[in-house]
Amino acid sequence: MSAILRELLCVSEKAANIARACRQQEALFQLLIEEKKEGEKNKKFTVDFKTLADVLVQEVIKQNMENKFPGLGKKIFGEESNEFTNDLGEKITLRLCPTEEETVELLSKVLNGNKLASEALAKVVHQDVAFTDPTLDSIEIIIPQDILGIWVDPIDSTYQYIKGSADIKSNQGIFPSGLQCVTILIGVYDVQTGVPVMGVINQPFVSQDLNTLRWKGQCYWGLSYMGTNIYSSQPPSSKRNGSEPRSQLTENTSSQAEFAHRFSAVISTSEKEIIKAALARVCGDRIFPAAGAGYKSLCVVQGLVDVYIFSEDTTFKWDSCAAHAILRAMGGGMVDFKECLGRNPQAELGLPQLVYHAENKGASGVDRWANKGGLIAYRSGKQLETFLSLLIQNLAPADTHT
Repeated sequence: MSAILRELLCVSEKAANIARACRQQEALFQLLIEEKKEGEKNKKFTVDFKTLADVLVQEVIKQNMENKFPGLGKKIFGEESNEFTNDLGEKITLRLCPTEEETVELLSKVLNGNKLASEALAKVVHQDVAFTDPTLDSIEIIIPQDILGIWVDPIDSTYQYIKGSADIKSNQGIFPSGLQCVTILIGVYDVQTGVPVMGVINQPFVSQDLNTLRWKGQCYWGLSYMGTNIYSSQPPSSKRNGSEPRSQLTENTSSQAEFAHRFSAVISTSEKEIIKAALARVCGDRIFPAAGAGYKSLCVVQGLVDVYIFSEDTTFKWDSCAAHAILRAMGGGMVDFKECLGRNPQAELGLPQLVYHAENKGASGVDRWANKGGLIAYRSGKQLETFLSLLIQNLAPADTHT
């Protein structure tokens, strides 16, 4: 079923085109911001935003997948509701219409009659996008469509997208903030087991042409199913940014002491001080704060860091599923942070991987799909075990279960 993955890559690129188009015109962009309703707000941010770009991207992904694979559109889930209220107080349900003209008409209602903006967006929405990758073209895998569910985060790091900073400098190839931290995340999972099987991360804003001010992006994908593991060839991101990757681990190092300060981690700017202090003892100066859960996971995929660690409960299934699938294909994964701290390594139990099919009992709103125990994304299970043992040693006992 690499046909589904191939189509997801195409719709992710169409989504990236929409995200770029919405940023081209500042006056238009100001129209697109609508505050999220109380039940939809991510509690990490006091003010969170829903943008037309967000909703458009989600609906384009749903509709395109439904058109190509009937029945699949109903199994695509995400953060955004597709209802808008315009200045006239009209409630409009945003959807992709069969023709460009009908989409223009619908978008005009959302945009209070702004015909030019509506035409520009509708054109991008209805444009065909081709995507080829020799690695993917060389393999054909059959995955039953009826076992698949899809988590979508149409524009992860909405705040950075709205802010639109284009001149942030990277630190060892990692951007602390800015448009580079914006990602489009599409994760496919097995609805019976919750295991992620396919993932696409599209980074719409990688490099900007200083003459035209237009942006180019980059796309990453992975597939892990029934012993088949394939993923996109990695662009030389570390060399492009003029530095070597931060990871300096070797599989042959025998002494744990030798590992100290050889790990590298990307973290949230809001990470708890107690976790940051423990990380500093394990990683030294190789700790990189960055925006966006999708982008931080991508830093692990790219090999810029060894782990992405987040101790809080404000990431969600749509934030993690795509990267988790790619990391599985690479031999890594994404685990529950708190369960890792409480687990007995001698018990020889498997690592507590995140799953994507079950709601959190007793939770409401978006919290039903929160990664309640936090998360750690990693490329190597062996390295993760060593990292965890060092981190636990450097955390006060009281903190392992908080």
